[in-house]
Amino acid sequence: MNNKDKIDGRSLRQQNIYNESKVKLVNSAIELLQDSSIDQNKVNVSLIAKNAGTSVATAYNHFPNNMVDVYGAIFHSAIERTGIKLSDYFKDEVDPILRINKYIQFQAEEVIYLGDAVRSAFFNINEIVSSGNWVTTEPFDVLLSLCEDFVKENQSIDSKDLALNTIRNFNGCLFMWMRYNSDSAFWSTFTDEWFLNETALAVEQGLAVQKNNQ
Repeated sequence: MNNKDKIDGRSLRQQNIYNESKVKLVNSAIELLQDSSIDQNKVNVSLIAKNAGTSVATAYNHFPNNMVDVYGAIFHSAIERTGIKLSDYFKDEVDPILRINKYIQFQAEEVIYLGDAVRSAFFNINEIVSSGNWVTTEPFDVLLSLCEDFVKENQSIDSKDLALNTIRNFNGCLFMWMRYNSDSAFWSTFTDEWFLNETALAVEQGLAVQKNNQ
């Protein structure tokens, strides 16, 4: 083994360690942000590091800009998991409309999985975007691409309008779900189950809007 191979091997191990520590820290952050017994204003990078069993220095290496980096990493992890699920699903399913519906389903399931962690992240969305921590793969772009595939066989439908109407329906449900409050007679109705059921209709409702406008 020459020196270059030794260096490459060492670099690979270091990168793996770096990646593993980030996954551990992101999972720690999600766990803490989902814990209703913890004052969410006290969740910070140091507490995340302690909960993950890593050093504070390691945590700040990943999140130098404090919680805005953490929230961004949570969104990135969600997009990555959704992408893996989509790739697996697309291997066996070629029907464009089923692909769109499945994408919406995976997005909704990811929201439910993250729970209060994604609520905290969304409440800081402006700071996340302005700091450059927003995801590189825009969810709307993925949806639009899927809608364009559907329109190839359904040319009476406008792909952009379908994508916009679908995401508008999804985001409307997301807003109501984010406001869930078990102590409120009104807001307590917007449960996880409600969110999954309502977002499952997002594409169907998006198509209905176009048909009504024709």
